[in-house]
Amino acid sequence: KTYGADTARWFVLSDSPPERDVEWTASGAEAAYKHLGRVWMLCDRIAAMDPAAPGEGDEDLLREMHKTIRDVTLGVESFGFNAAIAKLYAFTNTLSRSNASHATQREAVMTLAKLMSPMTPHLAEDIWAHQGGDGLIAEAAWPVADESMLVENTVTLPIQVNGKRRSE
Repeated sequence: KTYGADTARWFVLSDSPPERDVEWTASGAEAAYKHLGRVWMLCDRIAAMDPAAPGEGDEDLLREMHKTIRDVTLGVESFGFNAAIAKLYAFTNTLSRSNASHATQREAVMTLAKLMSPMTPHLAEDIWAHQGGDGLIAEAAWPVADESMLVENTVTLPIQVNGKRRSE
């Protein structure tokens, strides 16, 4: 009654794997509610952006988006909703810090909405409509990860001397 159906689903699914019992806590529900509010504010900020404003970091955001698509898809298919939601939390943080162009951020938030739609259908539909999506998000195709975007171009390795990390 206080937070709504989407918050209840988000909290229950994010708390633990389906085979374990969920302990409902007011603080957990409030945290889920705050996160969903943050997602909405992010959507609103992106909708208000100047489409002509230049951005930077488009490829980085797109790489993270495709990794998130892969990870959430695997989580949903294996009924590991808690792991999928953890990836969505991380992607929300990435998107909120992004300086990418409006078009890339819009694509990312619409993908975020699609990935959230099984868990938060009402919020996902609102985001979809607010960003100008065609029709209903429930009828939109599930996103597919671009395998070429999943390949890392660089790898950071630690350098150890006598068992102590000295550099990267």
